[in-house]
Amino acid sequence: MSEATFENPEVVEVETDLLIIGGGMASCGCAYEARRWAPDDMRIIMVDKVAVDRSGAVAQGLSAINTYIGENTP
Repeated sequence: MSEATFENPEVVEVETDLLIIGGGMASCGCAYEARRWAPDDMRIIMVDKVAVDRSGAVAQGLSAINTYIGENTP
């Protein structure tokens, strides 16, 4: 198997019940609330173009999900 590149990306198929696209504050809030209220067997996936813990979605590169649930100060 060859290494994934921009011209030849790795394709990964994943089954999910809820797909949230984006790692900004609204998406992270949605993911947090969905997990909080969803049944235990519901599959929830959030995807973003960058690593969520280093996203530029929140000032100073803080993780939006951690800011949303209160582990970091804005």
